Amino acid sequence: MFNRNALLLVAGAAFFAFDASSASAQAKKPTSSKRIPITKEAPGEVVTPRVDTVTVYRTDTLRMQGRVDTLRMTGPTVTVHDTVVQNVPMVARHYGGMYLGLGAGPALPYGSIRTVNEPGAMGQINLGWQGLNNPLGIRLDGAFTQYADNADYDFLGPKPEVWNGNADLRLNLPFFNNFLGSSVRFTPYLLGGGSYLRYRELRVKLDNDNGNLANNAGFGPQHAVIAGSTGTTTTTTGTTVNVGNITNGDFHNSWGWNAGVGLGFHAGKKEAFVEARWIAFTPDNNSTGSFGKAYHVPITFGVNFF
Repeated sequence: MFNRNALLLVAGAAFFAFDASSASAQAKKPTSSKRIPITKEAPGEVVTPRVDTVTVYRTDTLRMQGRVDTLRMTGPTVTVHDTVVQNVPMVARHYGGMYLGLGAGPALPYGSIRTVNEPGAMGQINLGWQGLNNPLGIRLDGAFTQYADNADYDFLGPKPEVWNGNADLRLNLPFFNNFLGSSVRFTPYLLGGGSYLRYRELRVKLDNDNGNLANNAGFGPQHAVIAGSTGTTTTTTGTTVNVGNITNGDFHNSWGWNAGVGLGFHAGKKEAFVEARWIAFTPDNNSTGSFGKAYHVPITFGVNFF
C-alpha cells in the first residue's frame, strides 16, 4: 500500500512539473537579435520604372438629316469617343405656277343697290397662274351671291341673285414677305380687271340727282324698282298697290370693272388668302328712269392649291 501511494505521489509531481514547463514556454516567445538590412538599390544599380497605360476611347457622332458620321481620333496613348447630335432645321419648300382655289364670305351692296338690298352670302372658285418669284400673275374667278331681303322691299319678289365672273391681273407686293418666317411666305397683293355680272330680282334705287321723282315713282321710301323692269311708277287702286310695271323676274346682265387688295399666306403647295374687291357696274335699265352706279363688294376667305 505504501508503494502504491508513493507511485501516485511521484506521478502527480511529474504532471505538475510538465504543466508548469508548458505554461512558461507559451509565455516567452523566441526573438531574433539579428538586423535585416533594407536598402533602395546598390550603388550604380539602375531601377527600371513601371509604366501603366490607360486607354480612353472618344467617339464623335454627327447626325445630319438621318446620316450618322463617326469620327474616331486616336492619339499616341489616348483614344476618346464623344457623341455630338446636330439638329439641322428643315425649310419648307414653296411651290408656284398653276393653281385652283375655293373661297366664301359675305357680300355687301353699295351705291344704287345699297339699303334696298341687304348683305348676303357669297361662294367663289378661282383658276390662275402665279410664279413663286414672279410679281405678276393672272386669275379667272366666278362667284355666286344671294343678297338678303330688306323687309320694305320684300313685296317686289324673291331674294336677289348675282352671278359674276372676273378676269384679273394679280400683283404681289415685295413687302413683309418673311414676316412670318421661312415656313410661311406672307404676300400682300393687288388685283384688278374686267367683270361680267348676271342677276335677277336685284333691287335698284331710282336716281334722284337728275330731277324730282313723282311720289309714285318706284316702290318704298328709296324709290326702288327691279333691275330690267319696264316702268318706274306704281298705281294705286283703293288700298291695293300695283307694282307690275317695276318688277321683272328675268336674268339681266352688265359689264363692269373690279379692283381689290388681298393678303396671301403661302406654305408649301397651299396658299390661304383673304381679299376684298369693289365690282362696279351699272344695272340694266329698260325703264324711263335712271340708275346710279352700283357696287358689289365681296369679302373672300379661301385657299389656293398649287
